[in-house]
Amino acid sequence: MGSVSDPTISVPVTRHRRGRWATPLVLLLLAVIAAALFTVPVGTWLEQRRILERRTREYAMYEDTIERLQNDIAYLQSPEGLRAAIRAQLGYLKPDERRIPMMEVPELSADMPDRWPYTVVSGMMLVRTLQRAQSEAATTTVSGGAAGTTVAP
Repeated sequence: MGSVSDPTISVPVTRHRRGRWATPLVLLLLAVIAAALFTVPVGTWLEQRRILERRTREYAMYEDTIERLQNDIAYLQSPEGLRAAIRAQLGYLKPDERRIPMMEVPELSADMPDRWPYTVVSGMMLVRTLQRAQSEAATTTVSGGAAGTTVAP
């Protein structure tokens, strides 16, 4: 074994090994940075383009809606539009018109509890039923009844 000043002792040189791995790592790092600097703005640009297209479609829908509403307003400000709105929303009829119901009134159950306030409603239903039966009997007797048949009031 030699002394410290012995020239036969070899010291390994690691500079060459460090340089062999440093260059590819630096190049890889630069590629990653370049890719990030390119892909992030491109991704943002594509997202903004999608948002712009969606907002353009929404804007066109709003324009169509506004145009339709302006046409409706112009129609409602005309006399025939006003008459149509009054007939549709308020149910007014012309003097020579008559409303004819197209659907029959459904039969509802008359089974109600025997306590207040149902007793009041039951009483009203009984009176209406009796009035209807009386008016039907009077109509039948007057229009198609046999001679000598009398109708009790």
